[in-house]
Amino acid sequence: SFDASCPPALLEMLSLLTVTALALSSPVRPGGRTGARAAAARGGAVLLSEEAGDADAALAAAERELQIALAEAAAAREAASARKETAARAAAEEEAPHARLVLVRHGQSEWNLANRFTGWVDVDLTEQGILEAREAGRLLAAAGLEIDEVHTSLMRRAIRSAVLMLSTLNQCWLPVRKHLELNEQHAGLLTGENKVSCAQKWGVDQVMAWRRNFEDPPPEIAADSAIQRAIATDRRYDAARVPSRECLSAVSRRVAGLWEGTIAPALQEGRTVLVVTHGNTLRALVAYLDGLAPEDVYHVDLPTATPLLYEFDADGAGAEAPVAGLRHAREHGVWGEREGAARHGRFLVDESRVRAAQQAMRQQVLQDIAYSMVTAPTEDGEIKTAFTAPEARQRLSMIEGEGYTVRQTPPAYFFQESERLEEQARSDLEEFRLSTRLLKVPGQKKRVRCALVLLRHGQSAFNHDKIFTGWADPDLTNRGREEARLAGKMLKVAGVERIAMVHTSLLKRAIKTAWLALDEMDLQWTPVQNTWRLNERNYGELQGRVKADCVKAHGLKQVQRWRRGFSDRPPPWSDATLVETIDRRYDLYRGGDFPPRSESLEDCQQRLRPFLYGELGESMRAAVDAALADAEAGGGEYEVPTVLVVASENVLRGLVMEIEGMTQEQIPLVDVPYAVPLVYQLDSALTPVATPWAEPPLRAGWYLGDPTKVRAVQAEIQADLAVEDADDEEEACLVESFDDERGESVREWRCS
Repeated sequence: SFDASCPPALLEMLSLLTVTALALSSPVRPGGRTGARAAAARGGAVLLSEEAGDADAALAAAERELQIALAEAAAAREAASARKETAARAAAEEEAPHARLVLVRHGQSEWNLANRFTGWVDVDLTEQGILEAREAGRLLAAAGLEIDEVHTSLMRRAIRSAVLMLSTLNQCWLPVRKHLELNEQHAGLLTGENKVSCAQKWGVDQVMAWRRNFEDPPPEIAADSAIQRAIATDRRYDAARVPSRECLSAVSRRVAGLWEGTIAPALQEGRTVLVVTHGNTLRALVAYLDGLAPEDVYHVDLPTATPLLYEFDADGAGAEAPVAGLRHAREHGVWGEREGAARHGRFLVDESRVRAAQQAMRQQVLQDIAYSMVTAPTEDGEIKTAFTAPEARQRLSMIEGEGYTVRQTPPAYFFQESERLEEQARSDLEEFRLSTRLLKVPGQKKRVRCALVLLRHGQSAFNHDKIFTGWADPDLTNRGREEARLAGKMLKVAGVERIAMVHTSLLKRAIKTAWLALDEMDLQWTPVQNTWRLNERNYGELQGRVKADCVKAHGLKQVQRWRRGFSDRPPPWSDATLVETIDRRYDLYRGGDFPPRSESLEDCQQRLRPFLYGELGESMRAAVDAALADAEAGGGEYEVPTVLVVASENVLRGLVMEIEGMTQEQIPLVDVPYAVPLVYQLDSALTPVATPWAEPPLRAGWYLGDPTKVRAVQAEIQADLAVEDADDEEEACLVESFDDERGESVREWRCS
């Protein structure tokens, strides 16, 4: 007997099995007749032949019926599963909030550990802070959050925390928008001072009032103090007025504009917004979000790298939120155990650990306490949140004779020490200068109005394995990370002090290269724009395949045409590859001819033109206008602005072809090495200035690096198609020959 809920298709299948068993077990006399055999199947009677010779046919018929029943049963299961999933999705959508806001304080900084007031000083994360930021990303992933936009300050500790979180979330393609409005509260005269020392000097109550009260600013810092001059002359604040101190209400006023103009509209649209910033900046936001009275704000403490999630409904019964048309989804407690100070945000970690960290924060005026939400358990298994800060009086760096704990060397997060990279960059730059010292062009410098730097990403995992990459999204290798950082260091030692704008793709290998290069230049605050138009050329069904295997399957000549030719498209993506590759980062672009299933270099160049003459052209013109205005206002020399494009090889080849006006026979000879700056100097019309530093087939662009190393990497790239035991006589498009006149080997393209 079966439960009444047994699917009908399964009952039919069992009936057919019974029929089959009867057919096989019934006695059959050769040449004779059997009695009529019948059984119910598929809702009717199946009459089996009385002829002995028809037994096999009956069995075959039963087997066919069985296959049909099995297929129908499978279809029924799939339909039931689909109905279940649809119902679950509908229920989830019904329960899901209209919008989410995630607030995260940066990971532990050097001055958090040292128990010092930080304010606008641009200290870095500690190694513990890096670990905390990654753990915050893991918490967001565990909560199933898909972020739509990210906002942070102009300070490295917040920016680095944001990108580490996105890397952990595998959502690197989200643009990180950097705002002065989200900077930390300026600590005035307290900046750089130890909190315990301040309490001993001014009293605990007074220092706590400066730290926590809404309207009590700290004492002003003198404009001519070394630390204030260092902040005021920082290039990121060229267009801003640097305060000499701030109270929390002043921070609240500057945050209000960003809230009203950017964050609140995004929440109204139903987006999930991540804000990664500083403790007091977040306190100002929380006061606004939770409608706290000034006296209640005193009790708001946000531990480092501890996500606080606010959820909003469009028509819920919760408390009214400071976003038109939205209400808080629910209440999750109170701030500082104060009745009426409702907290509508939910910490994504255990509340008891949050309270322990908050208590440690309040004790920092009494003793040098550091705390972390990510610590190793003690021998008895206890997680120790707060601990004595062993480096509260760590050695100081000097700023014009005054001592402050500022960034001395980058944390161990980096693959190499920064000093070693700088030494390598200076050595490579010297080799470049030696190779070009006799190639000076009188008057060329005066013509230059803008520098455009094209940078291929560092080596990726697919590059390492010699695999066609296309729109696949592999990460950088350790070598690739080092290459990216060395590129930034090369630009820095070459004298590039500021990048006006960075343009990159939606692929992590390019995005991370941009992040790491800016990090080495101490220019993390530079704006970065992402666009799919800078994605690598779509290699179609070659994507994910080893290059040598493709040569074996299709022949060297054909693969070279696909790889280096101008108009040859590889075989297109299958539906499976499309589904595997295209995720939500492309949601805004879907429809029409997007996404392309395969691209030739010609196709790639076509999609690049709107970027080249649109976004990139606008960035360069804006940079030139700003540089001219600065020169006129200051009465000084014109400072050539730099715009950086970080992308993949074929995209850069397409840009180079357009910028240089290359022919279809010349562009196959261009091999772009990993993470070596390709520099173009542009005149007032943004036309490239030809230079003898360029090596053919380039006329205007030149690689900023050791020429010997550049050629070695280019040779490595050219050898990617090598096949073991290949026929030396196999026909090829790229042919190498010896040029007697030049006295060296040259390559030419013979497949136009």
